[in-house]
Amino acid sequence: MFFSTLSDYINANAPMSNIPELLNLHHSNPLGLHPIAIPLFLLVASVAMRIVTILIYKKERRNLYPLLYSLWWGSVVAAYYYCFSGDLPLFTDVDLNRSEICVGWFCQRQVVGVAWSLLGVALLSYVVYSMFNVLLHVIAHQSDRMGLSEKHWREWSWIVAVMLLGASAAGIADGFIPITGIWIMIAYHLVVFILVVLKLIVDTHRTHLFHRCLLSAACFLVVFEAITMLAIECIEGYIYLFVPIVGLFFSADFRYKKNIKKTPIEK
Repeated sequence: MFFSTLSDYINANAPMSNIPELLNLHHSNPLGLHPIAIPLFLLVASVAMRIVTILIYKKERRNLYPLLYSLWWGSVVAAYYYCFSGDLPLFTDVDLNRSEICVGWFCQRQVVGVAWSLLGVALLSYVVYSMFNVLLHVIAHQSDRMGLSEKHWREWSWIVAVMLLGASAAGIADGFIPITGIWIMIAYHLVVFILVVLKLIVDTHRTHLFHRCLLSAACFLVVFEAITMLAIECIEGYIYLFVPIVGLFFSADFRYKKNIKKTPIEK
C-alpha cells in the first residue's frame, strides 16, 4: 500500500532526483541570504577544513579537533539550510516541461553559461570532496576512541561505496528517465540505512558502547544526506564527469588513515 501510494505520487509529480524536491519540503529563507552566500561559505569552510586536517594528521595538532568538528557541523547545517531553501534560482527541465527550484543552479549552463557552470561544478565537487573527507576523518576518530581497529573502520567503505554509486546512478538516470532516477535514489537510501543499522549492531557487539556507536551511526546518516544532495548536483551539472568525481571521492579513503594512531581491539 505504501509503495503504491509513493509510486502514484512520483508519477504525478515527477520531482527531481534530489531529497528536497522529492519531499517537496522547502522553507522561505528566513535569514534572507543571497543564493550564492551559502555556497561561498561552504567553499571557504572546505578550504579551512582541509588546512585543519593537514595540521591534525601531519603536524599532530590534535587540539584542533574541536575546530574541525565545528567547521564540519557548521557546513552540514548550512548545506541543509541551502538545499531546502525555496527561493533558489529556477531551472527549466525540458524533459518534464516545467521550472523547478535548482540546488545546483550555478552548475547549470542554461542558467549561468558554460564557463561559470564548469567552474561551479569544479568548486562544488571540491566542497563535496571536503565534506566527504572530513566525514571519514570523524568516523575514524570516533572508531579509534571506541577501540575499533582499522579493519573494522574500513567496513564503512562499503556503505560509502553504495552512497557514491547510488548518487551517481540516480543523477545519470535523472538525465534520461527522471522516474527511474527517483526510484534508484529511494533504493540506495534504503540500502544505506540498512547497512548503517547493521554496522551499528556489529560495532555495539564489539565494543559494548551502544550510545557511542549510535552517535556515530546517526552522525553518518545526517551528514550522508547533506553530502548526497550536493553530490547529485555535481553529477547533474555535467553528467559525464561523474566517473572522475567519484574517483576523487574514493581517493580520500586512502590519504590519512595511516596517520591515525590506533588502539585496536583484536577480534
